[in-house]
Amino acid sequence: MTKTITRKLLLFEPADILILISACFLTVWLYSTFWFDLSSVGEAETLLVQFADHSPKAYSLSEDQIINVKGRLGPALIEIKQRKARFIHSSCRNQFCVFHGWLSVAGDTTACLPNRVSISLKGTTNDYDAIAGAQ
Repeated sequence: MTKTITRKLLLFEPADILILISACFLTVWLYSTFWFDLSSVGEAETLLVQFADHSPKAYSLSEDQIINVKGRLGPALIEIKQRKARFIHSSCRNQFCVFHGWLSVAGDTTACLPNRVSISLKGTTNDYDAIAGAQ
């Protein structure tokens, strides 16, 4: 009688525990291998600035500079420093583009949608295959 009671109290069999532990380790390994694979990330070479309905303008990341762009709402200031780029200021209300911070890897992109200004880094290889959108 005691044997059947103890048997019913066990929630998992030993094989179940082995399968759960194996699944946890496999999940962590797959996540770290495929999500954080930084070997394919390319170095950025140029900054593309798209504003309003104009064609994109390219800037070299090798020269530190501040770029003043006239957006739909007003000026936007973009800084290039140490091969990285960021919005310093934009004429929008929420400043999400400024809070985004530095872009440093080819394929990084951010935009100030109310002001209609976007910046993206380009290089020999990008971190993303494609980004869906329409022009």
